[in-house]
Amino acid sequence: MKKQQRVVGAVLAVPLGDETTCYAITLHEADFAFFEARTSDASPPDDLLERPAPFRVAVHKSAWSNGRWLRVAKVELPEQFRRSEPKFMQDALNPGQFQIYVGGEIRPASRAECEGLERAAVWDPEHVESRLRDHYAGVPNQWLESLRLK
Repeated sequence: MKKQQRVVGAVLAVPLGDETTCYAITLHEADFAFFEARTSDASPPDDLLERPAPFRVAVHKSAWSNGRWLRVAKVELPEQFRRSEPKFMQDALNPGQFQIYVGGEIRPASRAECEGLERAAVWDPEHVESRLRDHYAGVPNQWLESLRLK
């Protein structure tokens, strides 16, 4: 596998294991945004950056460091991806206690503030690939469901 460094603005090809590929853009911190761009072509669509990005999550370095997700382009980070998105944290021992994480800062939060946010977690690449396959199949994803607000 090809060794790669993490570079903000790098576009990575995310193989889904079914002869199709999706694309992600490398964001600040450990985040990646995933585009509505499933293709069987070897390169990303020309309008990739104009397509919706249904989710963005932190991903373990094994996704890119050894070339599992290959870099296919480098772009200037679009404005909508320059800001960190808030993520929620829920205390496992006290599930009624919530926090919001954004841009390296953590603050107390209410349950209502956490509704609709991603959980602060680092996803394994195979779990992201599973989530993308399920997204396109229109079915619930077991990994996403396990991280839902309790």
